[in-house]
Formats: sequence, C-alpha cells, structure tokens
Amino acid sequence: MKPNNTLALLLAGAVAASGVSLEVHAAIDTDDEKVTRLDLQGQIDNFAPFSKTLWAGAHNAYASHAWSKGTYTDVNQYYSPKSLLKRGIRVMEFDIYPEGTFDSTPMLCHNSLENKAICSSFHAKLSEGLDDIKDFLKDNPDEVVLLKIESYKHNDHKNWHNKIGERLKKDIGDYLLMPSDWGYADKSCASLPVSHLTKRDILAAGKQLVAVVQTPRDHSNLCSYHSSGSYSKFWNTVFIGVDAFDASGNLQSNQPFCQNGSNECVNGDQTAHYLANNMTVIIDGATQLNPDGPSSSKTGSNVISKWANKGAQILELALVEANNTSAASGYGANEVQIEDFIWSWKSNRPNGSGDCASLESDASIVDKACSTYQYHACVDDNRNWKLTTSKDSWEMGFANCQSLGGSYAFAMPFNAYEHVQLQNTIGASSEHHWVNYYKAFDDFWLSNATEHIDWQYVKNTAVGSTNKGDAFNDIALLKRKALVGGTFNLSFVRVRSNNRVDGFQACYETKQSLSHASVGTSEMCVTYGGSGGSWGDKLTFDSSKGEHLKSLQICKDDGKYGYDTVYYLKLTSSNGSSIKGGTSSGSCTTYSASASQQLFAFHGTDNKELNSLGVYRIASSQVNGGLYATGWLDRDDPASGDNELFSSHQSVGNIGASCSTSDVAGVIARVKGNKLDSSLTGQNLVNNSSGFACWNSSNGGSSSYTTCEDYEVRYFFTKASCLP
Repeated sequence: MKPNNTLALLLAGAVAASGVSLEVHAAIDTDDEKVTRLDLQGQIDNFAPFSKTLWAGAHNAYASHAWSKGTYTDVNQYYSPKSLLKRGIRVMEFDIYPEGTFDSTPMLCHNSLENKAICSSFHAKLSEGLDDIKDFLKDNPDEVVLLKIESYKHNDHKNWHNKIGERLKKDIGDYLLMPSDWGYADKSCASLPVSHLTKRDILAAGKQLVAVVQTPRDHSNLCSYHSSGSYSKFWNTVFIGVDAFDASGNLQSNQPFCQNGSNECVNGDQTAHYLANNMTVIIDGATQLNPDGPSSSKTGSNVISKWANKGAQILELALVEANNTSAASGYGANEVQIEDFIWSWKSNRPNGSGDCASLESDASIVDKACSTYQYHACVDDNRNWKLTTSKDSWEMGFANCQSLGGSYAFAMPFNAYEHVQLQNTIGASSEHHWVNYYKAFDDFWLSNATEHIDWQYVKNTAVGSTNKGDAFNDIALLKRKALVGGTFNLSFVRVRSNNRVDGFQACYETKQSLSHASVGTSEMCVTYGGSGGSWGDKLTFDSSKGEHLKSLQICKDDGKYGYDTVYYLKLTSSNGSSIKGGTSSGSCTTYSASASQQLFAFHGTDNKELNSLGVYRIASSQVNGGLYATGWLDRDDPASGDNELFSSHQSVGNIGASCSTSDVAGVIARVKGNKLDSSLTGQNLVNNSSGFACWNSSNGGSSSYTTCEDYEVRYFFTKASCLP
C-alpha cells in the first residue's frame, strides 16, 4: 500500500516535536528457535508449484527503521531487507520509482501518485536493495527468494522500466531466473507460470531469485499496461503478472495477484482461487505511525487461521517483529511475530528427539525416532489425502502408501491449507501419523522425496587453527544439492600457493535436468583464503562419468605466524588425477572418501591465508551428469492433431540421426502460446517412448474441428549425440 507521503512527513514532524522516544527492546536473534522453524518451513514446499507454496513476506521491505541505506519518515518494517531475509522472510516487496523529474535512477520509496511518483536522494537506491538480496543469496545458496515489484509507467521517463531491467541484470542477473530460462523469446511479455514453476526448478536452473511485477493491482491484463514506452530490458528480467485460471478453468496470462482473499480472486474467494491453481497475496500496509498498527486479522494466530489455512500463499505483512526492537511509544505490541508465519513445526522442535517427522494429534510437526510404529500420510496426484491402514516405521511409508493403489505416495503437506486437509482426513483420531519429511544430514530436513536417501554424511574436522581468522562453512551447498538432485556437482578445485597455501577455490556446476527451465547460470565458485601466491592447475571432475573428489591431504605448520596455518594441499580425483600446492611440512592429515562416498563441500577459517580446512563427505551415488535437452520444438499445426513424435522431429533434423527412442529420458510439452503445461490442459495425450502427440480423434475432434492445442515440446536425452 502507498500512504500519502505528505501526511507521513507531517506526522513524523509531530512525533519529533513532541519528543516521543523509541523504546528499545532486544532484537530477535537469527539463531532463535522461531527463526529456525520458519527457515525449515520455507523449504518444505521445494517441489510444489508456486500455486501450492507458502511464503513469509515483508511489505515495503526497504522502508526500514534500521536500514542505513535510506531515510524513511514512516516505516513499514524495522529490520533491513537482509536482516528480514536472515530471519526467515522470503518475499521482498519493493516499490520502485525514479529519483526525480529529471533523474531516472531507480529508487525505493512508497508513493500514491503512480505515474507521477518520484522518490528523493534520501531514499535507498534499487541497487542497494538488490545488494542486500544478493548478499543473502550468496551466503545461502540453498534459498529461493521472490521479489515482488510495484512499478508504474511514468509521465517523465519513457525509458523508465528499461532502467529497472538494466539494474536487475547488472546487479543480480547471476541469481535471477529470467523469462528466457523458462523458454520465453527475447522481449516477450512473460507471465509467471505459478501452476507449474517450483523452487526446485529455480535452483536447478542455477538461480535463486524470481522477480514479478504486480501492478496495477486492478488491471485485467498487465501486458497491455506494461507496453507503452521502452520495456524490452524489463520484459527480459521480470515476469509481468502471473498465470491465473478463471472460474471456467480457462487460463488468463499476465494477471495481478488475487489480493487479500477477494480482489481479483475466482468468485471473490481465496479458497476457490487456490483450488483453481492460482496464487493469493495477503497484504498489510501498516506503518509505524499508524496508531492502530497492523490489522488484527493479519497478526497472531489469525495469519494462519484466516489466511494461510484458507489457501493464501504469500503473507506480505508489515512491522515484522517491530515490537521486539524499537517502536513508537504507545504503539502497542500487536506487530507480526516470526511465529505468526509458522504452521508446521511445534515450538522448540526439532530438538534431537529423532530424524523423522510426525504429525501429532495436536496438529503440530515434531521430530521422532524413525523406528516408532505409526500410520502414514499419503496423497495422490490431485492432492487428496489418505491414511495407511496399518502402523509401521517411518521408512515403510514409501511402500505402504504405494500399496494403497492409484497414484498415492508418501507425503508431507506443502502448506497450511494442505495441513488442514490432512487433519480433516485424520478426523477425531488421537493417533500420530508419519509424514514424508526427514533429517537428511546435519540440521537439514528434506520433504516429499521420492525415496529415502542414505546421504552417508560425514563432517571431517578442520585441520589448522580454527580459532584464527574468519570462519566459513559451506554446508548450504550440500543442502542445495539435496534440493536440486544429482545434477548439482563439484566441477573443479584449485590451489593458490607459493611456499604455503594462500587460498583455495571450489567451483560447482549445474547440469540440465528434466524441467521447463534451462540452466541459466551453470557455475558457482567459492574462494577461500587470501590473494597471495598464484593459482595452480585445476582438478576437474566430469560428472557424466561419475567423477568426484576422492581424497584431500592437508598439512599444517606454525612456522610463519607461530600458530598453525595450512601449508600444503593435495587433492585427488576418483579417476586418479591430482593437484597440489604449498610445501609438505609439519603434520599432515588425509581425508579419503570410502568406496561409496565423495568429498563435496568445505569448512574452516581464513584471513590473508588459509588458516584451517575441513571437508564434508556425502554419497558418491549422488553424482549425475545431467541430461541433454533440445530447444522448444513445434513441428506440427494442430489442424488435424498435433504430431510432435520422436520420429517426426528426427525426420526434419531436430533430433540427431544416430539417436533412438531408448535414449529419451523424458519429454515435456506445453501449449505454445500461454506456456501451460500439457498435464493441466485436460486433454488426452500421447507421452511415452514414442514421444509426444495429441490426436483430435482422442479428444472428440476431427480434421474440420480442432480440439488439440498447439503444443511445443522439449526432448531430454541421456546422450549428447541426440542433439543435432
């Protein structure tokens, strides 16, 4: 929401003149158990389409009391954008306007003038807000963030939106899922595909952020609005509205979000909107100077009970935890708390009681010993819940749910709405039920896996002085691998050295998986230590051959500083190749993976040099060379059916001549115009080893009456030679 800035200035002046002070309270720590629970909850829906996710969000996340980058007279938040992210918030809402009538620098401020709105030099720059997001994503490579943008066309700046697009690409392009990554052509007005896009898709594309413009909130087609002036760079970086199905089940592209449960919702109802595979945002625009504070319906237990339990997916709230830090005197203590976003974990859980998640009879999630006998929660492809009829250990949930028949699988609710539906299925029973959610390693919990994976996780102690320099710990790279799958792997390592080890670098690559999204940013590198010495050769790993880091020798010595630093490193690949750097002196330790393990990520301390180094080991079976994908192909006009079969595409050269159907790992098809996944069209389709097709005769049509949509397809192969 956009309060009147003039009124805000007058109110701010009145507060200052009256001598009202800010009461200071203890800030909520980033390691608070409530933050831990919200962090864990934020990854439960990793495999869910956006329309089945739940996001903790901050309205006007930049308008912060505690952020030094800008001055705001009437704030919506206490914490800075990065501080909000570190406390479990994953939706950043930014209002972006030009700095002035003659200065089109993108700035962050709230304003009610829309196409006449301007900010000032006292406000934060968009680039500074993006820096906060980028810093968080860099430190947390397993996390996904949604950036919601409020931006209107401007009377004084015709190239205004291109300025925003330029800023996004320059500052955060390596992290941002571009419309082109989803197969949109250059300079297309792309609609966010909420019925199919998942957080896993974003990570599997090598990205962590998606941006969508949400305004004007009452416009029937945001493309028609965001088209005058120069928009190409904006279109290439930002999704223009979202996909939304109407009450008749027809897909409407480039729509505003359903807001506050009624505005732009199917039948004016957020639950109907949810069931139609659409997204709803709940917004509270309360500010610090608002004497009533946030709406009572959007604080406390009402956040979940009135909104999330009824299908809202984005909880974009105001003054998150503000009363626990600083708030205007007399404001009250009804600001939104971190725990208000939590529907899943019970207070102070997980607490080490076990490695498997149980839905208790009080509807909370707790950790419990996996060997306990309980019923299991199962769900089918349409997200209908069913319970197993006999008790068993947690791991038997995969087999026992499958034995129910149909498409039933062991499952964990994606969100608060599904949590309620599962409770309704359980009814008045006092029994506890296993859900598909388990501790994979360390403090990381994985939900809705297709099978239980033994990660063979081991943390090897850092060698050297762990109390000197700055600590680093990249276990989040293991978490990213668990969320993406085997296609995220170590690609190379190298050592910077002279007489001692000055630095060390590990680079990771993302290979193509079965997804609508193409890999956009394929490489991610982490560098440790200082800038002395020189880089040696790279030790590379070919994931298509299952290659991985097999052993690491570390020698430490106190000859330089009087305390141990890393003097020597030798790293060896599973193929026998090795590299080394520094001088082999002092005491040495070798960490070698077992026959079924790999060395994957690192921890330790550094400063000008490498003070200590340790390693994380996981199963080597989690190395996957990825797939080889065609572009989006559209061979046939659907006048008499849509023939996109393997043989048809091979005959016109879209598939390599030496390729056979046995090399096909999968086929994805979608409607060419609106990008709707074929599984959501309701049509009878061919999608098997012969490829993809839609026949009119299978759908009640004929050559004179076209029933089949015009589909575009993407083939995925296990061999590179299948690509032309």
